[in-house]
Amino acid sequence: MTIRSRWLVPFVLVAGVLPWRPAVAASQRRLLLVFAPADSADGLRRQRMIDRRAAADFAERDLDVIEVVGNRVSGATEGAMVLRRRYRVAANDFRVLLVGKDGGVKLDEARPIAADRLGATIDAMPMRRDEMRR
Repeated sequence: MTIRSRWLVPFVLVAGVLPWRPAVAASQRRLLLVFAPADSADGLRRQRMIDRRAAADFAERDLDVIEVVGNRVSGATEGAMVLRRRYRVAANDFRVLLVGKDGGVKLDEARPIAADRLGATIDAMPMRRDEMRR
């Protein structure tokens, strides 16, 4: 066994056991993902109305809205199929997900989520409480 392979074997063993987590950037934002099968979905129309009325509150809470409607995505560069697969949302489903800055799904609903519920959920998050203190 060479010096290189003696070093590489323990590294590979440790790398295979330890979970890999990307560093969370301080500039990361919260996401509201709205999935709908088509523009005509009633839930989508209602969620859009909620989002428009709460735009200032969303901005204050570092919340970006991403819509996945059919095969079209607005607010993100990833494709609809990638996002649906990642969040396990079928093409015919209406779903709204709130994703925290840590990447975890905080809310997952099959109907529109009211702005006050979104705000209260975000304000209860540890990162948001730190932001409000500063």
